[in-house]
Amino acid sequence: MLRAARLLTRQRPRKAQSRSQHLLVLLRHGQSEWNASKRFTGWVDVDLTEQGREEATHAGIMLKRHGFEFDEAHTSLLKRAVRTLWSALHCCDQHWIPVRRSWRLNERHYGALTGMSKQEVKDQMGEELLQKFRRGFDKKPIGMRPDHPFWTGRDRRYQHLGPNALPTGESLRMCQERVLPYWVDNIVPAMRRGKRVLVAAHNNTLRCLVQHMDNIAIENIRDFEIPTGIPLIYRLSDEMEPIGASTASAGRVGQLARGDGRRASAERTQRGRVDGVEAQKHTKKHRQARRHRLQGQVPHRRA
Repeated sequence: MLRAARLLTRQRPRKAQSRSQHLLVLLRHGQSEWNASKRFTGWVDVDLTEQGREEATHAGIMLKRHGFEFDEAHTSLLKRAVRTLWSALHCCDQHWIPVRRSWRLNERHYGALTGMSKQEVKDQMGEELLQKFRRGFDKKPIGMRPDHPFWTGRDRRYQHLGPNALPTGESLRMCQERVLPYWVDNIVPAMRRGKRVLVAAHNNTLRCLVQHMDNIAIENIRDFEIPTGIPLIYRLSDEMEPIGASTASAGRVGQLARGDGRRASAERTQRGRVDGVEAQKHTKKHRQARRHRLQGQVPHRRA
């Protein structure tokens, strides 16, 4: 008995010597209507394009194929991020997990530039200023005024924010100062409790988090872009530091989940769409054709 016990003790797996790992997946929403038309969107609540909906679906399929499981999710108050999260959770069969929404995860507020196309800003202000507004870390856009057609103050979802908290235009640094309190107060404590977390948000919101986690130099963050609809996977230590080697030129540690190597984008249209999406389209076409046939037969029968 004693010898058997000693053998069992020897066979027990040793505790891992490496640091604990906490799962964090960042997901930028699929292509929006104003992404497609190259407009400054900010807090305007535009929807996804058809391509954007497919990107969100593909993101969920990739998460399922990689076997990712989540305990909670976080997103903004904007429908393009919320819809992306819905689709991703639907496609990886995790509808039931708790979801928290916060204005702090909204996209960067572009102030008076909101609604303008990139070309309009370039024509009116020049290429140099356009790039400072788009990629600069400290360049704040012209503030939005109450007479602006997309004035944020009219939106009832932000009425609880006082005039000091309601943004009228943000630099990337200001956006980060808005996002990090939510990171510290909500996402980090969840991961410390052992929760596996999915965050579906926006390009600049996620850039702020990546810059903070990876400690990317300010001069490099301007060239860093989060692709739409492709999960960005992080394993974090107990100190909330990314685990792994930096693989991106800008210094990012997180890994993009590429699935079968196809991007959920216009490229995928040329190479062949996700099987599930194709099956849904085929089924929809079949049902429509059947309905048209039946509608064509009804008058013939009644006659």
